[in-house]
Amino acid sequence: MYAGFTVLLNQIGVSFDMIDRVIITGGFGQFLDIDKSVTLGLLPDIDGEIFYYYRNSSIGGACMALLSADHRQSAGEICNAMTYMDFPTNTAVMDEFTSTLFLPHTNLEQFPSVSAKMRETAN
Repeated sequence: MYAGFTVLLNQIGVSFDMIDRVIITGGFGQFLDIDKSVTLGLLPDIDGEIFYYYRNSSIGGACMALLSADHRQSAGEICNAMTYMDFPTNTAVMDEFTSTLFLPHTNLEQFPSVSAKMRETAN
C-alpha cells in the first residue's frame, strides 16, 4: 500500500504532508492496526488521526446512488474526475515496492516514528 501511495503522490506532485484524509475500506481494512501498519511500512508515517475506516462503503454507496439522483450525479462527477493509474505496468511501482520490503525501512527519513521507536529500544 505504501508503495502505491508513494508512486501515486509522486506522479501528481503531491507530498504526504498535503494529505488530509486516508479512507480505508473493506474486510481487510477493518482489522488494520494503524500503528503496526506504519511500523511495518504498509501505511505512510503520517498523523494517525487522518486515517478513517468506512464499513460497508461499497454497499452504502450503491444504495445511496440507487435511492438518490443527487448522489448518483455526485458519483458520476467523481468518476469523471478520477485519474486511472495502472500499477502493474508502472515500473516505478515495482521499484518502490521492492524498497519497502526491508525491515528496518530502507528510507527511515520517511518513517520518523519508527526511527524514534528503534532508538528507544536500542537504549
